[in-house]
Amino acid sequence: MSLDPKINLACPYCDESIYETLNWFKKPYSTCPACDKGLAAGQFADIINALEQAMDTRIEEMMNDASHTTCCGKDSCCH
Repeated sequence: MSLDPKINLACPYCDESIYETLNWFKKPYSTCPACDKGLAAGQFADIINALEQAMDTRIEEMMNDASHTTCCGKDSCCH
């Protein structure tokens, strides 16, 4: 599992898709690969924060679900 997942966000200028790592969108400054316009991390901050919260929530859910299941998901075979 990658610690820095790739995501796909649209450039705010040309609307072309940018497929990069989460940390790429957090860089203080970068340029759009399609239109070469400057991009600041603040332009993506709201969506990045929402994605990170959703990922954290999902990880917590998976961990909680895993601790409540049996070895194969069937109660009868594990007792």
